[in-house]
Amino acid sequence: MAKHLHQLDLFGAEIANPVTIKAPKENLKVYKAQVETHKQELKEDALPTVSRAPMSLTKHAQVHKRGRKSFASMDAEINNLQVPTADELVKKLYYPIGEVAIWFNVNTSLIRYWEKEFKQLQPRKTRKGDRLFRAQDIEFLKQIYYLLREKKYSIEGAKNYLKNNKEKADKDISLLNSLKDIKTFLISLKASL
Repeated sequence: MAKHLHQLDLFGAEIANPVTIKAPKENLKVYKAQVETHKQELKEDALPTVSRAPMSLTKHAQVHKRGRKSFASMDAEINNLQVPTADELVKKLYYPIGEVAIWFNVNTSLIRYWEKEFKQLQPRKTRKGDRLFRAQDIEFLKQIYYLLREKKYSIEGAKNYLKNNKEKADKDISLLNSLKDIKTFLISLKASL
């Protein structure tokens, strides 16, 4: 009683030369030898490997890992924030959640999560359910981002801090904003020299 082993390649095409192997009940030593030779043939006739290189990314597309980000990756992203200053924010009445997410370099789902966790953050919603953020909402998001990503507070710790130290939190954010303005001025001054 002989069996035919057929191997399929990745695209379902059958290999031209099937190997006939005797059933193990007839002769176990011959069977094992045939299996070993078949394995050797497969190694020699191995299919070319498929390249797993990432595709080129567009401007807004990013490759994300699942799960929580490491502290090192969060620290690297802090300098990439593109949130406009308070003077620029008041020029427009509302900002959509997608635009705000790009400024903070986070997913929109994270901003929705922060909205659920921090009751002070209440963006306007359209009839359709789209979130529209005012300038004061974005300033509060700056505070949340500062506490969670820069100071490494937990969600509960940030809630308690904002609840108990509202004035101190406002001073910290205004101080941080002024220091960032000074930093950008000094960088532009250095570049002009």
